[in-house]
Amino acid sequence: MQRVLNLVRWLASRLTDLVLLVLLLGGARGAWRRRQGDSDRRRRVQRGVLPSLLDRYPGAIAAPRRPVGLRSVPLDRIVGTMRHPSQNTADFLPLPKLRGTNWRGRWQRITRAIDRLETLPPVDLVQVGDEYYVVDGHNRAAAARRAGGLEIDADVTQLLIPGVTQPGQARFDASSLIGTDEIRQAAQGRQARAVQKRDAIEDVSRRELADDQGEHR
Repeated sequence: MQRVLNLVRWLASRLTDLVLLVLLLGGARGAWRRRQGDSDRRRRVQRGVLPSLLDRYPGAIAAPRRPVGLRSVPLDRIVGTMRHPSQNTADFLPLPKLRGTNWRGRWQRITRAIDRLETLPPVDLVQVGDEYYVVDGHNRAAAARRAGGLEIDADVTQLLIPGVTQPGQARFDASSLIGTDEIRQAAQGRQARAVQKRDAIEDVSRRELADDQGEHR
């Protein structure tokens, strides 16, 4: 009889261990599936096309603008591009068909600069309401996000779109009524602050791509 009781106790203890093992394995499997799901969602987002401002607000092409100046902008507030049509994926990198040898070289240089903690020049953004769109600096924004950055230095220009710009965000005055030629150029993939026409994918490093320059882009 004692042997039977001992056997029952032994089986009960092993059953408890087995149940705990099953629960642990189930939890680990669930966590793995969640991580896989998150990775799949990130990949789907990255394969998507970065929204163009002019798709969301066609009237932005004629909107007056107001220079705001240098600001530190949260990366999660940068939601799109001024290029129309968009030439970037949702992670701000060029569309896969545009990622040629020249771009890969520039991308490596900008990521190396970030790894060395070098200061990159500010990106150019336009602000619409509480959101921002990239005029120049898609690669820098992409690299900053991949490095886990929370904010990025930016030269901000505010677009004053009725119904979007909230009262108090900007004042309509003489200094804000600037022409829209630069905005049209940005929408065509050219950079608003440049005089000359740029490539479809922006130059990334002034210091390392141009021999006579001494700063990063």
